[in-house]
Amino acid sequence: MKDFLDVAINAAVEAGAILKEKLGKVGQYEKGPADLVTEADVMAQRKIEKIVLSEFPDHCFLGEESQGNTPSFGDAFESMVPEAQMLKESQCGSLAPESQPYTWIVDPLDGTTNFVHGVRFFCVSIALARGADILCGAIFNPNDGELFTARKGEGAFLNGSRIKTSTATRAKDALMSVSFATRTREDSPDYLVFKRCVTVCQSMRRTGSTALNLAYVACGRFDAMSCQCAHPWDVAAGVRILLEAGGVATHVDGSPFDLAFKPLLATANQELHDEFLRLVNG
Repeated sequence: MKDFLDVAINAAVEAGAILKEKLGKVGQYEKGPADLVTEADVMAQRKIEKIVLSEFPDHCFLGEESQGNTPSFGDAFESMVPEAQMLKESQCGSLAPESQPYTWIVDPLDGTTNFVHGVRFFCVSIALARGADILCGAIFNPNDGELFTARKGEGAFLNGSRIKTSTATRAKDALMSVSFATRTREDSPDYLVFKRCVTVCQSMRRTGSTALNLAYVACGRFDAMSCQCAHPWDVAAGVRILLEAGGVATHVDGSPFDLAFKPLLATANQELHDEFLRLVNG
């Protein structure tokens, strides 16, 4: 049996090659208001399914483009996974049945809006979980050739070199990233976090890729990130990589991170985390 992370890396790199080749060559569709999907998303997910399930056919799969709201792109892109093995978002984290086997949690294209507009800041995100436990993760940006990886308990790496979070301990010294929902209103949780932090932090960024935001906190480029609307496929790999790099990830009330629930606050260390918890909770 091949190593789980080795398979995740292979799948991420193969899917990333599809994204890079298809950049600027595919049309866009709306799954919902401002929620875009392209043929590249679906082709990349099918490639990941093929690679992963050829090694682990009894494993389950939870992918962004398997939640029943993705338009059909024809028989060539139909899922290779039996319906019984394709899980719903509600079947992960602490809500996963005790009998649930290993589950691959996949975002084949995190940053689809960037991809559609030719902004070369997007990635493939793949994690393996068993119940609430995230065992490993891989995030690949095909444009930069940057591969972030981690196994539980073994540290985090960027292209094979170990990475650590930053040493920033005060919000006023921190570069923070924030994610927004596809439709943001003045009372949206992410916008409220942004308003509470933007005047305190050294600076703020909105990149359009939640997975890369987490990877950048893990390697010290960012010091903190917030995503109040995260789905499991947005954050599973990134949280494992961040934790292995020495970072902290909780929900906004300070409770331990759980894939079953969305609001996420991630920082470089506990001292910085404590300050951001006070900020985001007003």
